Amino acid sequence: MIKARFAKSAIENEEGLNHLWIQIGPLEAVEHAEVRLQLPAGVYQGQACGGSLKENSEGFTLLEPARVNEWLVEIYTRHPIDCGWVSLGITVTYTNQHSCELSEGLMVPLSIVEAESAEAEEIHLDEEVVCKVKEAVWSPTDLVTPSGNPGFLDCTPSKQIVYDPNYRSELEKQYRVEGGDY
Repeated sequence: MIKARFAKSAIENEEGLNHLWIQIGPLEAVEHAEVRLQLPAGVYQGQACGGSLKENSEGFTLLEPARVNEWLVEIYTRHPIDCGWVSLGITVTYTNQHSCELSEGLMVPLSIVEAESAEAEEIHLDEEVVCKVKEAVWSPTDLVTPSGNPGFLDCTPSKQIVYDPNYRSELEKQYRVEGGDY
């Protein structure tokens, strides 16, 4: 019932970012479902996008579980944490049409590597999840993206203006009158 895939095969142990694509089977005749993430120490949950979600401190509430069955969640690290394999838990709790509360879970392995290590150079991308992330971030339903153009990512570096107080143009040098005491 629950499927989950990461955009990258690993996350950097310090200031690392990854996205988790979570899919749940269709929950017919279910009006309310909750999804909780159990994150290992030092790994944090960021924004979630996709579908009708209401975020709270413990996870997400699916507002339309019969219609919405996938979304993306940012996960990240802030400070250095131990490298190695950890597990991230996903639990979906819902009440079925017979008023029985059901819960299903999935443990997803996650590799934590140092950013400068050889392991970090071998991180593989899941292209399907990467495409989902790009669609979620720059979806055509957004009115205006940060670049001002819908669907266009402007990566042009901003122009830096450096002021040199000692610079004088040729005309300034020729016609400038250095003042004395008045």
